Amino acid sequence: MTLITLLIGCSSNKVNKSYYQLANNLTNQNQVLQTMKSTNQFMWIESIDVASFLNKPGIVLQTDNIKYATATNNLWVASLSQQLRDRVEQDLTALLPNYLVSSNQITTPNLTVKLFIDGFHGSYTGDAIIIGRWVVTDSKNNIKTKTFARQVPLNNNGYDALVKALSKGWQDEEQDFANSIRY
Repeated sequence: MTLITLLIGCSSNKVNKSYYQLANNLTNQNQVLQTMKSTNQFMWIESIDVASFLNKPGIVLQTDNIKYATATNNLWVASLSQQLRDRVEQDLTALLPNYLVSSNQITTPNLTVKLFIDGFHGSYTGDAIIIGRWVVTDSKNNIKTKTFARQVPLNNNGYDALVKALSKGWQDEEQDFANSIRY
């Protein structure tokens, strides 16, 4: 009887892990293109560099102005750099239909994109923080940069609200970036 009580006690103390993925509201994953698309514009996503303190399994929360904590039970389903690579590739394909967008170098690119993420975390202020810069090189080696810093208020407390706010802020940033490429 003591052994059963001990096992029940140990199992009830077990903490469940939650896994999160950035939301995808820009593209319809059920949409299937039924015709072949032709373009001579190729955008190569050469690299996505995520600050080392962010590119860990746990979601990061800034707990005060100098302290950051990485969650042990609220984890990314894949590395943040991989999720951002997937989002950028899929979302920019939808936002820039005249471009073939890929993280694989398929041919000589018209545009080469490097993305640097310095902030992608929750804050003690109740906001999701997204900070970084895009570096774009065209086929004539002209380089343009676009910095960004976003604070997206959380609608509720908790990691679900944080990931939703990070997803929304990231999609807004992708839209702004796509607009800067179009014009």
